Amino acid sequence: MPRRSVLLVGGAALAIIALALLALFVFFPAGDATADAVVLHRVAKTADAGTATILLKQDWGKGQLVVVGYNRQAERKLGLAFVAHGTRGWRLGSYTEETTDKTDVVVGSLLVASSEGGAGQPAWAAAVGELSDTRIARVEVTWSNGQSSVGTRVNNAYLVTEPGTTAARSARYLAKDGTEIAKVPISSS
Repeated sequence: MPRRSVLLVGGAALAIIALALLALFVFFPAGDATADAVVLHRVAKTADAGTATILLKQDWGKGQLVVVGYNRQAERKLGLAFVAHGTRGWRLGSYTEETTDKTDVVVGSLLVASSEGGAGQPAWAAAVGELSDTRIARVEVTWSNGQSSVGTRVNNAYLVTEPGTTAARSARYLAKDGTEIAKVPISSS
């Protein structure tokens, strides 16, 4: 094979490899190494320095639901994110947050959210919060679909999930022995 043909074939091969790498970066952009890192990057610009903390996480579909808490100018923020694991790392799928008060439902805070789902994310409804009452070991939520589900206390926070796009109707805050400490109705508005 003449030298010119070898150079043309080699150049064409290098061009194809370069285009393939470019396509990889365009169609599959890099994410973060962990689900926690994605959420902490999301709140980094608004959180007061050093206050953002991952409170808990739960596997969901092809990703995780992650609860984050942070302070911003004397306000407490509570966020809930769905983070999916893709070809090149973890990426944020959805995020919601509210200003909370650890005593807004007497024993803790309460944020209710839902998602119709999407790629790798089954539909879900969730109730999350931070707990100020040390007696609480778990939280039971009753949903509009008639089901009840329970979330346990983790790092002074809780996450109660239910598959589908149902709405939360009430939350019961329970001690380790099952004693009801508080019951809170949840408005659908």
